[in-house]
Amino acid sequence: MRAQNIPVAVLLLLITIHSLQANGRIVSDQATPNVCDIGERSPNIHCYCEDSNGINDALKIECWIFNGGIEKTDPLWSIFTLQRNIEKLGFNVRADGALAFVPTTILELLKKLKDFSIKHSSISTIESYTFMNITSIQTMIITKNQISLVVNRHAFYNLPNLTVLTLDDNNIKTIETDTFYELPKLQKLFLTGNNITIIEDGAFRHLVNLSVLELDKNNISDLKKECFDGLANLNRLDLRENKIIKIYSFTFTELWNLEELLLDHNEIYVLERRAFDGLSLLKKLSLNYNKLVTIVEGLFEGVRGLSILDLSNNKLKRFTFENLSPLYDNIKLERGYISLEGNDFDCDCHLAWMYKLHNEASSIKVKTSLEQFVCKFNSDFSNSQFPFYQRIDIKNNLGRDKCKKDPEDFHDEIDDNDLDESRKVGDSKRTLLQIPVELLPCPNEVRSVTGRTYTYPSQNEAKDYRKVKTTSSISSTGIRISFLILFFPSGLLLR
Repeated sequence: MRAQNIPVAVLLLLITIHSLQANGRIVSDQATPNVCDIGERSPNIHCYCEDSNGINDALKIECWIFNGGIEKTDPLWSIFTLQRNIEKLGFNVRADGALAFVPTTILELLKKLKDFSIKHSSISTIESYTFMNITSIQTMIITKNQISLVVNRHAFYNLPNLTVLTLDDNNIKTIETDTFYELPKLQKLFLTGNNITIIEDGAFRHLVNLSVLELDKNNISDLKKECFDGLANLNRLDLRENKIIKIYSFTFTELWNLEELLLDHNEIYVLERRAFDGLSLLKKLSLNYNKLVTIVEGLFEGVRGLSILDLSNNKLKRFTFENLSPLYDNIKLERGYISLEGNDFDCDCHLAWMYKLHNEASSIKVKTSLEQFVCKFNSDFSNSQFPFYQRIDIKNNLGRDKCKKDPEDFHDEIDDNDLDESRKVGDSKRTLLQIPVELLPCPNEVRSVTGRTYTYPSQNEAKDYRKVKTTSSISSTGIRISFLILFFPSGLLLR
């Protein structure tokens, strides 16, 4: 009888032990939930683990915050500590969610974290030293947030491995001095689509290895060379779609290695003569959709390596060979490009250099741009504005004016059909290269003893001219005195 009760007791004991173990597992799981299945436990945050759902196995985690968001003291943040091998972590805040802070407490514990992002949050300020102990991060993206203030000192401090920092589409108004500090490997900084109006002196001075800086789609109106202190290794600077009105001399002189400068869609109407001095390695300059009316001679003397130039859609009335000459040999190469479309040019002799460039250019882009170039053509040759006509030796001359004073001689060498066709068109837009170069009129100001368009002398030329004039004046005075002494007795001179 006793022997029969033993199996029943053992069975009951085993059942009890199994039940306790099961309950222990449930308690353990409830105490330490996995971030990869947090969506089943929290109505405010859901995370997706790309590689694995196990503890300490996930490498990439993307989280969505909604239903009012989560507070800084919420215990849910502690579950991220069970995934110490995370390399990529992102937070996306839904319209009905909220995240008003950077979760630095958990970031400091993720020693293998390389990529971090926060998008659409309600963060308004990046405090000083926010990211100070997150030394493993290489790429940081904080975009489409409500950030309006980046604290003036050390907001991004001690990120020794950070190479790319993206702060696009926030509401940042000012870039203050020493905002970026101890970022020795930072190569790319993106600040597109903010509300930046002020860049303080030395704002980027510690970013000695930065190669790309994008400041497009902001409200910058004034640039000083001190804004770019320290950026000696910058290769690309994007300032498109701002409110810049003037580029002063030596503005970019600190950017010795700059190769690409984008200034499109601003309100620039003045480029001082030495605006681009110091940019000896510049290869691309884009200034389309501005308000330029004239290009001062010598503007491109300091950027003789430039091979891509876009001045389209401005208000230019003249662009002579003298303007282009420092760049001519680069533009005609295969990598070259120039665009002057959408300006206010007259079809006259100042554009005759385009015919030669079209013949010599190796670049298909250059040829195509010139073939599409349109200007205003006035075929009324009796117009007093064009009493002189220019003849260009296209093979040997790069634009030196040779004016012919006799219109009759000019007409003798023009095909009558060309002349009649031009008269039919009248004052209208014409494709320049479809007009025979011999038909291009020259304005009054072309007439001179040298036959060249008058341009203001440079400082050195003016200085040399003053020396010559002074020497000539002294010589002439000496000759007059010698003549008087030679032909008039000294007594007569004294009387």
